[in-house]
Amino acid sequence: MQNQQVTMEENVVPRETDVNRTMPEMTLQQRIDSYCKRTKFPRALFTGSFDDVFLSEGGGFIVGTWIMGNSYRVRSGYYGGYPDGYLKRIRALFPDKRNVLHLFSGKVDLVALPGATVDINSDNNPDFVDDAQTLEKVPLEQFDLVLADPPYSIEDAERYRTSMVKRNLVMRALGQRLRSGAHVAWLDQVLPMFKKDQFDMIGVIGIVKSTNHRFRVCSIFCRRPYEHSNPCRNPQDQ
Repeated sequence: MQNQQVTMEENVVPRETDVNRTMPEMTLQQRIDSYCKRTKFPRALFTGSFDDVFLSEGGGFIVGTWIMGNSYRVRSGYYGGYPDGYLKRIRALFPDKRNVLHLFSGKVDLVALPGATVDINSDNNPDFVDDAQTLEKVPLEQFDLVLADPPYSIEDAERYRTSMVKRNLVMRALGQRLRSGAHVAWLDQVLPMFKKDQFDMIGVIGIVKSTNHRFRVCSIFCRRPYEHSNPCRNPQDQ
Protein backbone atom coordinates (compact mmCIF):
# COMPACT_ATOMS: atom_id res chain seq x y z
CA MET A 1 0.00 0.00 0.00
CA GLN A 2 1.47 3.32 -1.04
CA ASN A 3 1.24 6.51 0.97
CA GLN A 4 -2.10 8.10 0.18
CA GLN A 5 -2.26 11.68 -0.99
CA VAL A 6 -4.56 13.89 1.04
CA THR A 7 -5.50 17.55 0.91
CA MET A 8 -4.22 20.19 3.28
CA GLU A 9 -7.61 20.15 5.02
CA GLU A 10 -6.47 16.69 6.13
CA ASN A 11 -3.05 17.78 7.37
CA VAL A 12 -0.21 17.23 4.91
CA VAL A 13 2.43 19.96 4.65
CA PRO A 14 1.06 22.91 6.61
CA ARG A 15 0.11 26.16 4.94
CA GLU A 16 1.40 29.36 6.48
CA THR A 17 -2.12 30.25 7.62
CA ASP A 18 -2.41 26.95 9.47
CA VAL A 19 1.00 27.34 11.09
CA ASN A 20 0.20 30.82 12.37
CA ARG A 21 -3.30 29.96 13.60
CA THR A 22 -3.42 29.94 17.39
CA MET A 23 -5.92 27.88 19.36
CA PRO A 24 -6.38 27.65 23.12
CA GLU A 25 -4.46 24.71 24.53
CA MET A 26 -6.73 21.93 25.74
CA THR A 27 -6.36 20.78 29.32
CA LEU A 28 -5.44 17.16 29.93
CA GLN A 29 -8.94 16.44 31.21
CA GLN A 30 -10.45 17.97 28.09
CA ARG A 31 -8.27 15.64 25.99
CA ILE A 32 -9.50 12.62 27.92
CA ASP A 33 -13.11 13.76 27.58
CA SER A 34 -12.59 14.20 23.84
CA TYR A 35 -11.10 10.71 23.60
CA CYS A 36 -14.10 9.14 25.35
CA LYS A 37 -16.62 11.12 23.30
CA ARG A 38 -15.05 10.43 19.93
CA THR A 39 -14.14 6.76 20.39
CA LYS A 40 -17.09 5.66 22.54
CA PHE A 41 -14.66 3.41 24.40
CA PRO A 42 -14.83 2.91 28.18
CA ARG A 43 -12.98 5.53 30.21
CA ALA A 44 -9.50 4.07 30.52
CA LEU A 45 -7.46 7.29 30.82
CA PHE A 46 -7.13 9.34 33.97
CA THR A 47 -5.32 12.43 35.19
CA GLY A 48 -3.17 12.77 38.26
CA SER A 49 -0.66 15.15 39.76
CA PHE A 50 2.82 13.76 40.01
CA ASP A 51 6.19 15.20 40.90
CA ASP A 52 8.63 12.46 40.09
CA VAL A 53 11.86 11.99 38.19
CA PHE A 54 10.11 12.13 34.82
CA LEU A 55 8.68 15.61 35.30
CA SER A 56 10.74 18.76 35.23
CA GLU A 57 8.10 20.37 37.42
CA GLY A 58 4.89 19.23 39.11
CA GLY A 59 1.74 19.19 37.03
CA GLY A 60 -0.97 17.16 35.34
CA PHE A 61 -0.27 13.74 33.94
CA ILE A 62 -2.28 11.31 31.79
CA VAL A 63 -2.06 7.65 32.70
CA GLY A 64 -4.02 4.63 31.52
CA THR A 65 -4.19 1.53 29.34
CA TRP A 66 -5.55 0.91 25.86
CA ILE A 67 -6.79 -2.61 25.15
CA MET A 68 -6.50 -2.81 21.39
CA GLY A 69 -8.52 -6.01 20.94
CA ASN A 70 -7.82 -9.26 19.15
CA SER A 71 -7.45 -7.95 15.62
CA TYR A 72 -4.16 -8.98 14.04
CA ARG A 73 -4.81 -6.63 11.14
CA VAL A 74 -2.48 -3.76 10.34
CA ARG A 75 -4.46 -1.47 8.06
CA SER A 76 -1.42 -0.33 6.08
CA GLY A 77 -0.26 -3.91 5.53
CA TYR A 78 3.25 -2.80 6.48
CA TYR A 79 5.40 -4.84 8.87
CA GLY A 80 5.40 -3.15 12.26
CA GLY A 81 2.60 -0.77 11.31
CA TYR A 82 0.39 0.78 13.95
CA PRO A 83 -2.11 -1.54 15.65
CA ASP A 84 -5.59 -1.31 14.20
CA GLY A 85 -7.37 1.58 15.93
CA TYR A 86 -4.27 3.25 17.38
CA LEU A 87 -4.35 6.27 15.08
CA LYS A 88 -8.07 6.74 15.71
CA ARG A 89 -7.35 6.94 19.43
CA ILE A 90 -4.50 9.39 19.00
CA ARG A 91 -6.66 11.59 16.80
CA ALA A 92 -9.42 11.56 19.43
CA LEU A 93 -6.92 12.56 22.13
CA PHE A 94 -5.53 15.44 20.04
CA PRO A 95 -8.52 16.81 18.09
CA ASP A 96 -7.06 20.32 18.12
CA LYS A 97 -3.89 19.42 16.24
CA ARG A 98 -3.86 20.58 12.62
CA ASN A 99 -0.29 19.92 11.50
CA VAL A 100 0.75 16.32 12.10
CA LEU A 101 4.11 14.72 11.34
CA HIS A 102 4.55 10.94 11.10
CA LEU A 103 8.13 10.05 12.01
CA PHE A 104 9.44 6.60 10.97
CA SER A 105 6.32 6.66 8.81
CA GLY A 106 6.74 3.51 6.76
CA LYS A 107 3.41 3.26 4.93
CA VAL A 108 1.22 4.81 7.58
CA ASP A 109 -2.54 4.96 7.09
CA LEU A 110 -3.09 8.63 6.22
CA VAL A 111 -6.84 8.20 6.10
CA ALA A 112 -6.93 7.40 9.81
CA LEU A 113 -4.69 10.34 10.69
CA PRO A 114 -3.59 12.63 7.83
CA GLY A 115 -0.21 14.28 8.02
CA ALA A 116 3.22 14.69 6.49
CA THR A 117 5.57 11.70 6.51
CA VAL A 118 9.26 11.21 7.25
CA ASP A 119 11.19 8.04 6.53
CA ILE A 120 14.79 7.22 5.73
CA ASN A 121 13.68 4.72 3.07
CA SER A 122 12.70 6.48 -0.15
CA ASP A 123 10.85 3.33 -1.30
CA ASN A 124 8.09 4.25 1.15
CA ASN A 125 7.46 7.51 -0.75
CA PRO A 126 7.61 9.81 2.28
CA ASP A 127 7.18 13.56 2.02
CA PHE A 128 10.65 13.91 3.55
CA VAL A 129 13.48 11.39 3.11
CA ASP A 130 15.55 12.12 6.19
CA ASP A 131 17.41 10.67 9.15
CA ALA A 132 15.20 10.92 12.25
CA GLN A 133 18.31 11.54 14.36
CA THR A 134 18.93 14.90 12.66
CA LEU A 135 15.74 15.86 10.75
CA GLU A 136 17.68 18.47 8.80
CA LYS A 137 15.25 18.45 5.86
CA VAL A 138 12.02 18.69 7.89
CA PRO A 139 10.45 22.07 8.81
CA LEU A 140 9.73 20.98 12.38
CA GLU A 141 8.61 24.46 13.38
CA GLN A 142 5.44 23.95 11.32
CA PHE A 143 4.12 20.91 13.20
CA ASP A 144 2.14 20.71 16.42
CA LEU A 145 1.93 16.91 16.79
CA VAL A 146 4.62 14.32 16.02
CA LEU A 147 3.96 10.58 16.05
CA ALA A 148 7.00 8.34 16.41
CA ASP A 149 7.16 4.55 16.16
CA PRO A 150 10.83 3.61 15.78
CA PRO A 151 12.31 0.13 15.32
CA TYR A 152 12.22 -1.52 18.74
CA SER A 153 15.20 -3.83 18.22
CA ILE A 154 18.13 -4.57 15.93
CA GLU A 155 16.06 -7.37 14.37
CA ASP A 156 13.26 -4.91 13.61
CA ALA A 157 15.72 -2.44 12.10
CA GLU A 158 17.05 -5.16 9.82
CA ARG A 159 13.51 -5.83 8.59
CA TYR A 160 13.28 -2.15 7.64
CA ARG A 161 16.74 -2.30 6.01
CA THR A 162 18.13 0.39 8.27
CA SER A 163 20.27 0.70 11.39
CA MET A 164 19.01 1.00 14.94
CA VAL A 165 18.32 4.61 15.89
CA LYS A 166 19.54 6.36 18.99
CA ARG A 167 16.34 7.48 20.62
CA ASN A 168 17.95 10.31 22.58
CA LEU A 169 19.25 11.87 19.35
CA VAL A 170 15.77 11.79 17.82
CA MET A 171 14.27 13.47 20.89
CA ARG A 172 17.04 16.06 20.88
CA ALA A 173 16.44 16.87 17.20
CA LEU A 174 12.72 17.29 17.89
CA GLY A 175 13.34 19.39 20.97
CA GLN A 176 15.67 21.78 19.20
CA ARG A 177 13.09 23.06 16.71
CA LEU A 178 9.53 22.08 17.63
CA ARG A 179 7.49 25.06 18.74
CA SER A 180 6.32 25.51 22.31
CA GLY A 181 3.28 23.41 23.12
CA ALA A 182 3.88 20.88 20.33
CA HIS A 183 3.30 17.28 21.41
CA VAL A 184 5.17 14.06 20.68
CA ALA A 185 3.41 10.69 20.97
CA TRP A 186 6.19 8.09 21.10
CA LEU A 187 5.19 4.41 20.72
CA ASP A 188 7.90 2.01 21.86
CA GLN A 189 8.88 -0.73 24.26
CA VAL A 190 11.14 1.62 26.19
CA LEU A 191 10.94 5.20 27.42
CA PRO A 192 13.19 7.38 25.23
CA MET A 193 15.75 9.59 26.93
CA PHE A 194 14.86 13.28 26.70
CA LYS A 195 16.16 16.60 27.93
CA LYS A 196 14.06 18.11 30.70
CA ASP A 197 14.79 21.61 29.48
CA GLN A 198 13.17 20.67 26.15
CA PHE A 199 10.22 18.47 27.10
CA ASP A 200 7.73 17.77 29.84
CA MET A 201 6.55 14.19 29.94
CA ILE A 202 2.79 14.47 30.39
CA GLY A 203 1.48 10.96 29.86
CA VAL A 204 2.09 7.23 29.63
CA ILE A 205 -0.46 4.85 28.10
CA GLY A 206 0.08 1.11 28.11
CA ILE A 207 -0.77 -0.58 24.80
CA VAL A 208 -2.05 -4.15 25.02
CA LYS A 209 -2.97 -5.94 21.82
CA SER A 210 -3.77 -9.63 21.41
CA THR A 211 -1.88 -12.79 22.33
CA ASN A 212 1.72 -13.15 21.16
CA HIS A 213 2.10 -9.41 20.63
CA ARG A 214 4.59 -7.21 22.38
CA PHE A 215 3.50 -4.85 25.13
CA ARG A 216 4.14 -1.24 24.21
CA VAL A 217 3.86 2.17 25.79
CA CYS A 218 2.76 5.46 24.25
CA SER A 219 4.80 8.14 26.02
CA ILE A 220 3.47 11.65 25.52
CA PHE A 221 5.72 14.70 25.64
CA CYS A 222 5.05 18.43 25.36
CA ARG A 223 7.67 20.88 24.11
CA ARG A 224 8.47 23.23 26.94
CA PRO A 225 8.12 26.96 26.41
CA TYR A 226 11.02 29.04 25.17
CA GLU A 227 9.85 31.68 27.64
CA HIS A 228 8.29 31.47 31.09
CA SER A 229 4.67 30.50 30.39
CA ASN A 230 4.02 26.78 30.15
CA PRO A 231 1.50 25.58 27.53
CA CYS A 232 1.95 21.94 28.50
CA ARG A 233 0.12 22.01 31.81
CA ASN A 234 -3.40 22.56 32.93
CA PRO A 235 -3.86 26.23 33.92
CA GLN A 236 -4.65 25.29 37.49
CA ASP A 237 -1.37 23.36 37.78
CA GLN A 238 0.90 26.25 36.78
